[in-house]
Amino acid sequence: MNEIKNVNVRVGDEVVVIAGTYKGKKGRVLSVNPADNTCVVKDVNIISKHKKMRKQGEKSEIKKVEGSIDISNVQIICGKCGKATRVGHQIDNQVKHRVCKKCGNILDKKYVKPKTKAEEKTEVAAEEKVAKKPLQRREVKHVAESTVKKPASTKTTTTAAKASEKGGK
Repeated sequence: MNEIKNVNVRVGDEVVVIAGTYKGKKGRVLSVNPADNTCVVKDVNIISKHKKMRKQGEKSEIKKVEGSIDISNVQIICGKCGKATRVGHQIDNQVKHRVCKKCGNILDKKYVKPKTKAEEKTEVAAEEKVAKKPLQRREVKHVAESTVKKPASTKTTTTAAKASEKGGK
């Protein structure tokens, strides 16, 4: 029976290929399969997939996609030192972290939930509304008045006038 192994490479890690025809190529991990001990890296191990026409009106095509490579053929690139490194483990507050063996930097990133297409569309629409809103005439006039500097002489005359009033009484 094949046991599922705990692998040190995770989706989103920046890795470098250390063996094979793509040796030296850098890329981001797109998927990991611990059962087969393989991963898919962007723009590495490009293979041709042939799709045959099944219905009338469809076209046969050849797609270029990334194939899987063995996890032992990649090394993680540390974000701090920028070097390919082996992975160590460190336990902080009962949480196990992956650590760079060369500089000691923690390799784990905070998980950010990927946005759905609907959420992206609403954000884009909100940004467009803000950008398209025309400035009102009053707002433009107000902005222009606030940028104009008052002369320094008016300040001194008001202070001088106050001083003369205090001294005169």
